[in-house]
Amino acid sequence: MKAVSNASPVIFLSKLGALGLLSQCFDEVHVPLAVKAEIGDVALPEFINVTDISEFGKHYVSGAIGTLHAGELEAIRLAEEIGANIVVLDDLRARQKAKIQNLTVTGTVGILKLAKEQGFLEKVTFAEYLDALVNQHSMWLSEKLLQELKK
Repeated sequence: MKAVSNASPVIFLSKLGALGLLSQCFDEVHVPLAVKAEIGDVALPEFINVTDISEFGKHYVSGAIGTLHAGELEAIRLAEEIGANIVVLDDLRARQKAKIQNLTVTGTVGILKLAKEQGFLEKVTFAEYLDALVNQHSMWLSEKLLQELKK
């Protein structure tokens, strides 16, 4: 399976020390150039492919900036161009846009949940990661959702 990620999932997973979960869950992981620029000094592991979008895609992105950030738009466009099975986005508006483009979407929490379901992450570690995302890394999750995920 191929995945394309935006910056925030890469950053959050990196902060958790769990970036390797992407390589465990997917055969290929791509980020577009704009995402690489956004994540700055986060060192990308070798399994993450920095992939440029097409010239057409670049024109599309430049015309659409304002509604979403360049990284989100490039991630959506790259997912379409390479036929990715999933695009990893945390921002609600970006997720809505990707769904309109008929892409399958998940986010940081979805990656953690997938890793747990596939046996790459223990239930207790999953719960610890959720707490760390909320309490240390400023991800907003409702208390109700947080409790449901931990069950």
